[in-house]
Amino acid sequence: MSETSNNPKQNRRDYLILATLMLSAATTSIPLMLSGLLLIDIGETFNTPIGVTGQMRTLSYIISIFFALITSILSIRYDHKLLLQLGLASYILSAIGCNLAPNFSTMIAAFSLTGVGYAFTITMTFTMTRLLSQERRGEAIGLIIAGSSASYALGALIVPILQNVGGWRVSFFGYMLPISVLALVLATFSIPRQSGGGDSQVRIKIGEAFKTIFSNRSAVFSLLGYLLAMLAFQGVLTYNTSYFRKSFPISIGEASILMLINALSYTVGSATAGRTMMRVSRKPLTVVTILVASAIMMAYSNIPIFLPSAGLVCVLCYLMGTMDASSTGLILDQVPMYVGIMVSFQQVFYLVGSTIGSGVGGAILTFSSFQIMFMVLGVFGILSALVFQWLTVDPSKS
Repeated sequence: MSETSNNPKQNRRDYLILATLMLSAATTSIPLMLSGLLLIDIGETFNTPIGVTGQMRTLSYIISIFFALITSILSIRYDHKLLLQLGLASYILSAIGCNLAPNFSTMIAAFSLTGVGYAFTITMTFTMTRLLSQERRGEAIGLIIAGSSASYALGALIVPILQNVGGWRVSFFGYMLPISVLALVLATFSIPRQSGGGDSQVRIKIGEAFKTIFSNRSAVFSLLGYLLAMLAFQGVLTYNTSYFRKSFPISIGEASILMLINALSYTVGSATAGRTMMRVSRKPLTVVTILVASAIMMAYSNIPIFLPSAGLVCVLCYLMGTMDASSTGLILDQVPMYVGIMVSFQQVFYLVGSTIGSGVGGAILTFSSFQIMFMVLGVFGILSALVFQWLTVDPSKS
């Protein structure tokens, strides 16, 4: 971070808070990475099909949706530091529970705690950027997102080693648990206590924001388009690794390398989207990237050669990273007066889309093939592009 403050004490405080927020955000990516990479192994342990095993992730998304909806209320009434600590503690309990789970029902219950953790942790992480000095907040948000992506990529390298040591259980205990504990310790000692207010004026503003947002057709449909896009992409993300391990087959080590490359592709797509948007407007960029990515979803599982198929998935991840950045900018500009509320709504719609994508993908896979599943997910992606094209407007072009 740039040294914009001449106060050494303030600088140290900002760096410590930022490190805590980055590590907290990193924690939220770990369960997604573990469930994607180890889905087959977990299913083999509990003798459950891939589609059924994947529903533990679906339930986690459902729980995240519920807690994301009430987090805005809780953040008004309760201390933000406490909510962050509760979120990180949920990850600790989940890691221990998954490691010790004697049956699939217990595994689902333990993994579901990550849904609680995600809703509290990711919301409070971005909310607490206001603890930093004003000139550092924008840069901090980018670093927090980078921290989340980095833990996903790092896990793709570490988990195969842990898997060889003691199976998938050790991955939860040896990767997810220590990161969560360290984040909780840092949060406890580096984040100052700060309570949200609960006055009626705040509640009135929230009510007015809801009314303003839902009376804006473009705002509503931009959220719907984002939901459909996340439905398609998260469905692919949940079952893509299992597809490659089943179809070619490849080892966990090779699958982790592919996951690492995909994560980096998504990060590059997101990071370069700003430059792309200097040449192409946000709305057409969103539409084109979704359409091309949807076509790739439908095609890559029908290619019987590993390298071309895996290469297409890397392109897909790059396009979805670009789409995520461009569509987010488009969504947040729909109602500039209530950007914070739009961020919350976007998170809820992301979780709803992810839940449906994981559930629909698992249901199709239980009764059909990977090819049919990816074809259906691609159709949802095309619907997303149509919604963005015909039912939304770019406020910057109005």
